[in-house]
Amino acid sequence: MTKFTAQSGILSIYSSRYAGTLIMQAPSVVVTGGASGIGAAVCRQVVDSGGYVAILDLDLDAAEALRAELGMRAYASRANVLDEADLTATHRILAKELPPINGLVNCAGIAQVPKPIEEYPTEDWARVVDSHLKGTYISCRVFGAAMALRASGAIVNVASVLSFRPGPVLAYGPAKAAVVNLTEALAVHWANRGVRVNAVAPGWTDTPFLKPKERAGERDITPILRATPLGRLMKPQEIANVIHFLLSPASSAIIGATIPCDGGVIAGSGWAPYGGFPGVG
Repeated sequence: MTKFTAQSGILSIYSSRYAGTLIMQAPSVVVTGGASGIGAAVCRQVVDSGGYVAILDLDLDAAEALRAELGMRAYASRANVLDEADLTATHRILAKELPPINGLVNCAGIAQVPKPIEEYPTEDWARVVDSHLKGTYISCRVFGAAMALRASGAIVNVASVLSFRPGPVLAYGPAKAAVVNLTEALAVHWANRGVRVNAVAPGWTDTPFLKPKERAGERDITPILRATPLGRLMKPQEIANVIHFLLSPASSAIIGATIPCDGGVIAGSGWAPYGGFPGVG
């Protein structure tokens, strides 16, 4: 059944009590950007819970490697979330290969290295915005609309702490803020049609996304740790735990919410003028 570490605390109790609920709510879950990072952690969680998962990613080799790890309950496909025709064709295939798709997790998107507006071409800005916002919209349109026709499903969009606290990422931040707005709009749109839509807002998480190729795989995380009351990076599994909850009937009353999974970044954003976080020298 679902596997949590000792650090999972209350979630370990949730696991033993609600271990089968994900299967009832979402016998098959589609995860965009599912081959690495948070997406891969979600895929593992779904299979560990007894469900089926469709790993959609532009990196087919990575998706296939994860599928091989997860076994017969996983399906891998190369998919471009910005191509609605391609994603619709993928949906048709998945509908034949898997049990009914009642879950969607939107993780796909590309990273952005901060640049001032004067040095950031509009086409580069649009590429990042589209990968997060347009990709989420199209995925919800393709898979969410089908769930609404069956009156059953749950969608979790991956937003960010930067949805609520702006920073120097002029494309990524606004795109993630828009994902929160879209989440709330779709949540109301489908509330009476059996589809719940929510989001998570991760803080800085230890994934490849944190160190994109533009940074040559290197990054000084000291400023991140100083901004995080918990004093460490989040783990992909910690974000997946919350997504798992939002997919399950245990969260049946939660609609249109965005849950921070940030180690206290949002809550602690006003502490710097007062000397910083307690206990941090």
